[in-house]
Amino acid sequence: MEIQTEKRCGCRDPETGKQLGKRCAKLRGRKPHGKWSWRIEVPEELIPLVGRTQLRGSGFATKDAAEQDAEDQLAKVRAGQKHIGTLTVGEYLDQWLESKRRLRPTARRSYESHIRLHLKPWLGQVPLSGLRADHLDKAFRQIEAAGARKSRPTGPATIERVRDTLRNALNDAVKRRLIGFNPVAGVELPEYIRPEVEPWEAHEVGAFLDEAATDRLAAMWELIALHGVRRGEACGAIWPGLDADLSVLTITQQITETGARHGVWPPKTRSGRRKVDLDPMTLGSLLAHRLNQDAEREQAGGVWVNGTLPNQHGKPVELSGLMFTRPDGRYLPPEYVSQRMQTIARRAGLLATIRLPAPARAGHVVVGALQRDRDPIGEWTLYVNREPIGTVTVTAVTRLFGNRHRLDLAEPLAAGGGAGAAADVAVGAELGRGLLSRRRLHDLRHASASIQLQEGIDLALVSKRLGHSSPAITGALYAHLLRPAGQRAALAVANAVPRSRRAATPT
Repeated sequence: MEIQTEKRCGCRDPETGKQLGKRCAKLRGRKPHGKWSWRIEVPEELIPLVGRTQLRGSGFATKDAAEQDAEDQLAKVRAGQKHIGTLTVGEYLDQWLESKRRLRPTARRSYESHIRLHLKPWLGQVPLSGLRADHLDKAFRQIEAAGARKSRPTGPATIERVRDTLRNALNDAVKRRLIGFNPVAGVELPEYIRPEVEPWEAHEVGAFLDEAATDRLAAMWELIALHGVRRGEACGAIWPGLDADLSVLTITQQITETGARHGVWPPKTRSGRRKVDLDPMTLGSLLAHRLNQDAEREQAGGVWVNGTLPNQHGKPVELSGLMFTRPDGRYLPPEYVSQRMQTIARRAGLLATIRLPAPARAGHVVVGALQRDRDPIGEWTLYVNREPIGTVTVTAVTRLFGNRHRLDLAEPLAAGGGAGAAADVAVGAELGRGLLSRRRLHDLRHASASIQLQEGIDLALVSKRLGHSSPAITGALYAHLLRPAGQRAALAVANAVPRSRRAATPT
């Protein structure tokens, strides 16, 4: 391929207004004028590789510089790299996201948000071929500064996820030989320590399951809390996947949620398609749930149907055999399951919520509806924002208008809910015993992992039960929960090594 160079300028003919280009007389003067450009005609057999019939470059101060750039581009072509011309980072990111056909709905939504809100505004017009680490350093500083001015600042966790999105996109650009290297590798972000997972303790999971025992989805909560099944996997669980003789549930699909749209997809990872061993109590709960579902199906009659959802390819799939449904047989939207879990968790241990401000030294409080099967007479803990601040003793209950009740107290309210300096109690404070701290539905899955690890179950087995793609992911998520196991291992090693002398123990 022959390199052709020429020198042109932007001067215009005063009569026609057209550019003179290489006809300008000043190009032959002694003073620098105009810029050099190069052009290469691509052989027909290389056009599919290069992606165009001609390669061009312009804006060089000297002929040598133009020829050198042309040689560099030729070297990339010979190495199999495409010539991307003026393709910008923004254009490439749009093309890249469109090409990701295996992305799960939640991942696609996250990538789209990162590209639209953070990457394209600061990097969208930069040519992909010229993208360098200094461009990225400046962009991430701008993202950080712009985020700080928002009502909800863009935190370091979000910035790290945005960086990961860009890194994934540019890694694919390298694989496609659009660029020679990934400049994200040279970017340093502010230090960010990922917060440790802090799920409920075993007794708190027990309190939740006790409260959920009368819920029509009680068996689902056991699957999630005890066996670490994902929300979407529980929604997509089917009766043909249950082997009651072996006490095993096979996870084969999940219900996904993207905005207001739902779909039925394979599990999150290849390892997600797995067999989950069940304990006798959970198996019994599932079999009892099936009997209840049979009764609901019989009552619904011909209208019982699980529904139809698109799969990962957009093709409609008629659902059948779902374990957990609405009373009319329709599939459960994942977001409903999350909302339902919050309702149950908030109710666990709760007596009532304060509905009218209680002034300092008041001898009574006005609350909303009282939880069923809980005798209000007795001692209760007063909570503000789910934090205990003291105790009160209820001596009498009077029904007021609507569902409100007056609770008479043995002693007037004071700071902390007991004796001491007086303080008002605001609307929204709660009376209860052992109220659960606020957690997400996904934290039930974390709790299952935590309990398994604390009980000494092997990390590889826990990873398999959770459906993680590798034990490394499980270890990274729950490393802080392995400390007791590490201490047991240290003691076992020390006890296994015979020694006749030991160093003196410091006093």
